Amino acid sequence: MKAYQYEIESRLIKMLMCLCVVLSFAGCNSDEEIEGDPYAGGKEPYGIRFLVDAPSPDRAYPGELVTYKAKGLSKWFNQQGKPDFSFFISNEKAEIVLATDTTITVKVPESLSSGIAHILLNGQIFYGPKLTVLGNVSVDKGYVVQKRIPGAIYSCLEHWSQKEHYHLVGNFMPLTSSDARIRCIAWIDNKGSVAGGWNGTYYKIDSGQGIGHDLKNPNSGEGGSYSYYAKSISYFNNDKSGNNPNVLISGKFTQYYPVQREQPTSVNNMMKVDHGIGMMFDNKQLPSIKNGRLISTRITRFNGGTKEAPVATFVTSDDKVIAVGNITQYCKIDIDRSYAEELAYEFTPVKTVLRMNNLGALDEDYRKNKEGVNGVVQDAYMDEEDGVVIVGSINSFDGINVNNIVRIDKNGNIDQQFLQNIGTGANGTITKIRYNKKRKKAMLVGMFTEFNGVPCSGVVMLNHDGTVDPTFKLRKMEGGTANFATILNDHDFVVMSGTFTKYDGITRQGFLILTMEGEAMQKFNVPGLFLGELNQVIETKTSTNDNGLLLMGDFYRFNGEQVDNIVKIEVDFD
Repeated sequence: MKAYQYEIESRLIKMLMCLCVVLSFAGCNSDEEIEGDPYAGGKEPYGIRFLVDAPSPDRAYPGELVTYKAKGLSKWFNQQGKPDFSFFISNEKAEIVLATDTTITVKVPESLSSGIAHILLNGQIFYGPKLTVLGNVSVDKGYVVQKRIPGAIYSCLEHWSQKEHYHLVGNFMPLTSSDARIRCIAWIDNKGSVAGGWNGTYYKIDSGQGIGHDLKNPNSGEGGSYSYYAKSISYFNNDKSGNNPNVLISGKFTQYYPVQREQPTSVNNMMKVDHGIGMMFDNKQLPSIKNGRLISTRITRFNGGTKEAPVATFVTSDDKVIAVGNITQYCKIDIDRSYAEELAYEFTPVKTVLRMNNLGALDEDYRKNKEGVNGVVQDAYMDEEDGVVIVGSINSFDGINVNNIVRIDKNGNIDQQFLQNIGTGANGTITKIRYNKKRKKAMLVGMFTEFNGVPCSGVVMLNHDGTVDPTFKLRKMEGGTANFATILNDHDFVVMSGTFTKYDGITRQGFLILTMEGEAMQKFNVPGLFLGELNQVIETKTSTNDNGLLLMGDFYRFNGEQVDNIVKIEVDFD
């Protein structure tokens, strides 16, 4: 049997070796070429080919000359010696300075982003190599994320005492057993090393038993084992363990435990952990459901939460916890009715927004008898006055008509002045909002075309009081829409991502750095193709101690290169 198996394996190996040899002869032609449009349906390619060689130079500023290698160009010149074809870099037409049968020299357009070249002849496209356009923005090559983060990053929290060290939360999952420590919560240092906890102690979030889950099949909930995630992470202010503030984490999860320990701690979509991201719990003696014998059982010290996953959670200035979302039930563990093997829960009806103390106890007087939202909550932020702005697809809030945005004050009541200032609000769903406490301004994106009567094509800047900031004027966006926008703290710029392909008439594929007036200055918009969605942007330092931005979200291409939801870029803001 073993000899037979060996013979089969030997034949397979020989076949693979033969295939590799054939492919190597097919692909190693010294005159390597980039073929014409692969979607041309067999149309005659006119004999034009780009060669594989990179342009010379392969990195250039606008206005500089770049030479590409090609073949078959000479027969496509007219009697005046002018080419019958056009040349483009990143879809922007470039001036042809000199062309021979084997080379073509062009002048880099004044406005463009990094991207591939192409020749257009009689409606047919011939694709060429990429040109990196130089400017004030580049990828920090010294910041190398050493492990993949294979899933969306929703938020991050900087280490309390170690600058540029962050804890990430999201729905990233392990791809191999060696990555099992990195699950929904990960730590990343200033060099890009990824681990599972501040101090080398590894934790994970798991869907576990939870509300509505089969205890014998803990991953039987909606979406299976990939239905859980962590979405918000915040520091408490005066609630500390030693000298370090404790941390609030929320999302969609019902268990939290160190990977190498057997007994998880049950939670209800949110929890309080210490600064080392270690669970804060008490050991309670609970009876066994089998024989009544008392068993030591971990009970979360923050005994509170929600039945539905919150959209966002916040810690107020006096260490209260605010949860916002499409929430109908507050819940906590009923210790008196619980067994060691099966915890009992106590539910209390709530509407959209609830407040708890720092141990998870519900504030039953907060928003008592309020109606909450009629619609769907998409996002929210808390401002410096502990007020909360809620956005989404919202028709009314607490029985009052609103247009997809509303603010409640620190007591949970609708802010009538804010309501008056937003006027007719957004004429479509607001999908995401980011607030800058330092500047007291917010960026909103969504499926709206007007805000309070002002045309805005899905992006608008608001002042703290809800009025539109008229200084920010979005230019024409083509090919798609924005899915994220935020204002930087220390520099006068707005960072934006989306599905758009052009901005203000120039090819800008999915990523923009705009002035506070909405202008896309050429020197800040040289990165090429971006695919995905940003969720957070942090001003930081690069590996060379220059100004940089740490971009996080759900994206897999930046500057045309593959990335895994996080990348650091160097930005010369001068």
